Amino acid sequence: MKLCHACIAILMLACFRQCPGLAGEGTEAPKPAGAPGANPDIPDLPKVLVEVSSPDAKVREEAAKKLLKGLQEQIAKSGKPYLPKVNEELNAENAATREAAVKGLADALADIRKSSEQIYTETMSKINAKDAAEREKARTGLTRALTLVLESKVVEKLIDDLASADAAVNEAASKQLLALGADAAGALGTALGDDRPAVKRAACDILKAMGPKAKEAATDLAFLLDNENKGTRRLAAAVLENLGPDAADATDDLVQYLDHEEKPVRRMAASILKKIGPAAASATTDLVDLLTNDDKNVRSLAADVLIGLGPNAKEGVEPLTDMLKEADDADARERAAAVLGAIGPAAKDALEALKKLQSDTNAAVKEAAEQAVKKIEGK
Repeated sequence: MKLCHACIAILMLACFRQCPGLAGEGTEAPKPAGAPGANPDIPDLPKVLVEVSSPDAKVREEAAKKLLKGLQEQIAKSGKPYLPKVNEELNAENAATREAAVKGLADALADIRKSSEQIYTETMSKINAKDAAEREKARTGLTRALTLVLESKVVEKLIDDLASADAAVNEAASKQLLALGADAAGALGTALGDDRPAVKRAACDILKAMGPKAKEAATDLAFLLDNENKGTRRLAAAVLENLGPDAADATDDLVQYLDHEEKPVRRMAASILKKIGPAAASATTDLVDLLTNDDKNVRSLAADVLIGLGPNAKEGVEPLTDMLKEADDADARERAAAVLGAIGPAAKDALEALKKLQSDTNAAVKEAAEQAVKKIEGK
């Protein structure tokens, strides 16, 4: 496994910001070796850190092995159900599996140094500090970063296991990914675009089972609605609909899809927005704009979503009222009236314009205006 440089830099920043000694805050006394939660003992840590980015492959692998001795103790004590899988790979009977695991860690550690030299340099200075508490804080930050690298490796491996021909392996991977919750949601969302059908289906099922925790993947899932594979689109839509209001972060993207060139994508976006409900009210203005779209299907879908928002679409009262007065298209006037009626009493400022439309020459517009007035006046 090899993480991209940018991802590792982010992980390092997150870890060291949690470490007061590196963030410039006050330090606390280090815990004695062997105490619950104490950091693993990694002998000659400064030297090992230099060796993990050595040009000599054997030196790098030996350095990684030394680090792993300390890390495995933390993994064993973490209580996280998915971390033991790291140890399985690092201690596998198959020598090639062990070597690949060690090499993967060594390469990831080298990438950490390359991608974030400033953090690395600061960490090294802290590790060599005279103050014991400073050294301990630096060790804590590094260990957290390495653990995150290992966890990322686990997620990738578990997703690969979803394609295994062994049902027991599939089931174990699914359970462990579900246990990860929000930490695995983004990777599972990406997995919906995997070329392997078994991985796509399993990722979809796991995300559904996660419930609200899957919201971390909402924007990634919305992006997949435009995927060239129709099956991937349907799976992404199914997860987003299942999230309902928790998919609110994807609202803006979904509104854009209402004007998509393909009707199935428009329908999926509209359906998801309806499931999101009031939480999608932030898109009211954009939805109102779509009521004058050249495509009747787009106008219809936008109106349906706005009607579903009900009183929560009150921000649209003013532009909707203007539409009643200025729109040459009867369909646009009809839909504006229908939305105002769904908004109810909060749309009272539109009453005058609606009452004028009760004498509109278009029967559908006239009917919509009459119904809207009744709803707004509470009759």
